[in-house]
Amino acid sequence: MVKKYLRVWRQLTNCAVSSYLSNRVDSAGYFAGKLVRFGFFLIFIFSIFRFTDTLAGYGKYEAVLFFLTFNLVDVSSQALFRGIYFFKKEVRTGNFDYAVSKPLNPLFYSLARLTDILDLAFLVPIAGLVIYTVLKLNIVLTPAAVFLYLFLLLTGMLIVLGIHIISACVVIRTEEGENFIWLYRETMAVGRFPPEIFSPPVQIFFTFILPIIIIVGFPAKALFGLLSWPWAIFAFGYAIAFFALSVLFWKGSLKKYSSASS
Repeated sequence: MVKKYLRVWRQLTNCAVSSYLSNRVDSAGYFAGKLVRFGFFLIFIFSIFRFTDTLAGYGKYEAVLFFLTFNLVDVSSQALFRGIYFFKKEVRTGNFDYAVSKPLNPLFYSLARLTDILDLAFLVPIAGLVIYTVLKLNIVLTPAAVFLYLFLLLTGMLIVLGIHIISACVVIRTEEGENFIWLYRETMAVGRFPPEIFSPPVQIFFTFILPIIIIVGFPAKALFGLLSWPWAIFAFGYAIAFFALSVLFWKGSLKKYSSASS
């Protein structure tokens, strides 16, 4: 089963790559635009530290790590789940009927049908900057801290996957899912900064209601040794529950789907 879906994903990715290569000028401009935006925000962070030594108690490279962790999660989700951004069009035009009628999980197809190879390539410089920033930190790294950082990154990605699934459910039920996914994209920007810059009520909201701090803040804090294991266990349990509920919501929504031919 896993091999089957890996083959399908590889074929879908090959089709996406062919599409990007068919217009190299647009693809190059898109990638360059991402680099420029990324670079300007790094300049913004370093400019802040020209006037202060800390940001909410964090040093320069610690603050940069929050920003880079945000980019790792955000760019990974855009690369792997790009198909959801076009799901509304698939439902309205009836193309989703094709996915439902095939011997393939329609949720998998909807999520992975348009893997963004440019975003995958963009992950390489981000990962390199994460390693460089970690080496610049004035802390003693332990294998447990590194493991917890990577583990919580995957935990955060599971929550992000659940959010994209819920967005698809909203499209099926209302045909108006764009606002939901863009609400996530805009609020995800909260993760660019250390969570301590926000007031306690705001931190509670972005931890338990819209868990941006769990997605981005927890991995970075774990690497600094500032996150206790009970909080890490809570994050894992939250992610499993959130993902399971999103899948249940998807199954319920799929039963309410009316094909274009009905």
